Amino acid sequence: MYNDYYVAMGMFFKEKRHSKGLTFEQVGNSIGKSKAWYYDVERGRNKIFLKDAKLLCDFYGCTLNDVQEFIDNYQQE
Repeated sequence: MYNDYYVAMGMFFKEKRHSKGLTFEQVGNSIGKSKAWYYDVERGRNKIFLKDAKLLCDFYGCTLNDVQEFIDNYQQE
């Protein structure tokens, strides 16, 4: 089982990707990462570094605080 923190973070970025109608490949190419890397982030399989989370936040136009709030709400459910 994957760490709930990374699963929740992945869910947050998945929602962002879906809201923009983007593919894994489009996101990966835009941020300089592979499609497989981003796929694993959304599945909670990657322990994402802070710099990469910030990179994704910048890409999606959100903040690290937005991510943390989402994770906090997910963990309270």
